[in-house]
Amino acid sequence: MRSSPIAFGVAAVAATACVLSATAADARDRPFSTAKLTVRPVIDPGFAGSTTGGTGQFSAAQIERYRCAVATGAQYGSPGGAMDISCNDAQPYRQDFNPDNELAIVANPKVPTHLLAGSNDYFYRINNSTGARQALVPTGFFTSFNAGASWVDGQVPMKSGNGAGDPSPAFNGKLSGSTPQTGWAMMAQLENVGGLNGPFVSQGNVSVSWSADGGITWSRPTIAMKGQGASIGPANNAIFFDKEWLTVDNSPSSPHYGRAYLAAVRYLNDLHGAYAESPVYLATSDDGGRTWSTPKKISGSNPLCTAQTTGPAGQCDEDSFPIPEVAANGDVVVHFANSNIDSAWETPGELEQTLLAVKSTDGGATFGNPVVIAHLEDGAADTPWSVIGRQTITGHQIRWQSPGTITADPTNPNHWVVVYNDNFAGIHDAAPASCLDAIPGTAPDYNPCRAVTNTNVYMAESWDGGTTWNPRIALDTSAGNQWFPWADFHTNGSLAVAYDSNENIADPGGGRNDTFNHVLLTIAPRTPSSGAAAVTGREVLGPNGTGRSAGEQVDISVTHWAGQYVPQAAWPAICGPDGYTDPPVTNAEGKDCNVFDGDYTGLAVGNDNHVNVVWTGLNRRAVSPQIDAYTGAPHDGYAQDAMFARR
Repeated sequence: MRSSPIAFGVAAVAATACVLSATAADARDRPFSTAKLTVRPVIDPGFAGSTTGGTGQFSAAQIERYRCAVATGAQYGSPGGAMDISCNDAQPYRQDFNPDNELAIVANPKVPTHLLAGSNDYFYRINNSTGARQALVPTGFFTSFNAGASWVDGQVPMKSGNGAGDPSPAFNGKLSGSTPQTGWAMMAQLENVGGLNGPFVSQGNVSVSWSADGGITWSRPTIAMKGQGASIGPANNAIFFDKEWLTVDNSPSSPHYGRAYLAAVRYLNDLHGAYAESPVYLATSDDGGRTWSTPKKISGSNPLCTAQTTGPAGQCDEDSFPIPEVAANGDVVVHFANSNIDSAWETPGELEQTLLAVKSTDGGATFGNPVVIAHLEDGAADTPWSVIGRQTITGHQIRWQSPGTITADPTNPNHWVVVYNDNFAGIHDAAPASCLDAIPGTAPDYNPCRAVTNTNVYMAESWDGGTTWNPRIALDTSAGNQWFPWADFHTNGSLAVAYDSNENIADPGGGRNDTFNHVLLTIAPRTPSSGAAAVTGREVLGPNGTGRSAGEQVDISVTHWAGQYVPQAAWPAICGPDGYTDPPVTNAEGKDCNVFDGDYTGLAVGNDNHVNVVWTGLNRRAVSPQIDAYTGAPHDGYAQDAMFARR
């Protein structure tokens, strides 16, 4: 059996509305929540009621119908630099400060200038009299018919519940016509029921919506994977599907042309909401997402999977981040992160992950057992932590994860690449295992296991169709940290990789890196004997809209700022910014650092060999209707915008 879960808390103070707590299951990355706000403002006692700051009705039905548009120009920028594709209208829903994050993008295989992206699209309502911040988070869509010069920004409908997100867009080439307006678009999403500001979440479904007009109007979704009970909560035997990913076989020569593959992990609760397991499940659709096969477990077994919470030895059932990919010949490989392999843990109980892969050669009907891609240095003793109990990187408070993605070489169906990042090159496993009991640590650095991150971007390759994988190959070892990589192949076999990189760009002499860049890397085509990766291009993708900062301002957040989760004595000053003040607060280091910078990078190479990249930008200053408990004024900082670049 697994050792007891990691648990932590902070002392209650006068301004605290709740106590932070987490278990090892939470450390696996349950969905981000705003339920842990702890600091509320002192305001005029005559104030009453909640506000969105705008005139729009705080209603899921009303928000789903809301549409707006953006176009290349001074305000938003252009794809040749980096363009904000999310509307920043103040009315009716205060989209000038509400976040868009967790971006993903795809290109139509028949019309590569036709693009579809998705986001977690937040709509906040704030009650400054209680400090409560409620959120409706539908799945946002962004559709462009002209290579990203202009976009329609809207929301995908929900089947049920009051929250969605974790977007996974796709096109079905078999069902698409020859114009953008006849493209068959699909969007997978999570759907759940939450208390708007409460800690418990139930339902936990995965649904898929489709559009026959290229991504402008969307169907009511079909439930492809159905959860039950309050899985993020105390319920026994509750089920919550998470980390879904959708891909479509768009190779006309494949025997399964047009088949959609949907993978997700199924979190199962044990008694009183304790973690039991999270194996990978897969469902398929041959009609554009309108109907789905019964989901089946595909994560399998391997003798290395010896650490078990509830399952039998050998079951690889404690998983996350499954990504299915299809080769030109129709073979399917699903890559995922697993924490059953304790032989790879240098520190007992740290739950380091191993990247695994399972393969199907019959259209997903059967899968082989998992094989090892790479052992990661991403365990609980390998990184610092944040004030909300998430793993982070040195000098920041952002939520950080390692798994990356998988992509198939269109020139060779036996050549597969997985890109990922971890702390292999940094200081990890530097303290006794008892440090795990002190997670998340204390101010100013929240680093009980004394880790120092130097996260780099790596790739693993398979040249035999995913059966065996070579040792890690470094793609970017620049100073500082690199994180959230995503990759796709060009038609000639060269590889495009995009990711975040702080590179000490704004703080060359110090340990705090208060801004970061978004980077696009190009790797030359490879053979089995290529050895080290040949980098043929490295470009910083910078915004070119008016009034935007050149770098991403990760440590001054308008919505996800650390000071609302912990009192002033517990601010994570390690993240700075250096010398930061927020009058009347003269030393505000750590107060406004992002505890969630939007996660993930999205990248898709079209059949025209143009690279389309999306990410969460932090380059536009905004003001929220939330009253800052420390300044007494509306809180300001950098908003989370949906950024797009095309090369």
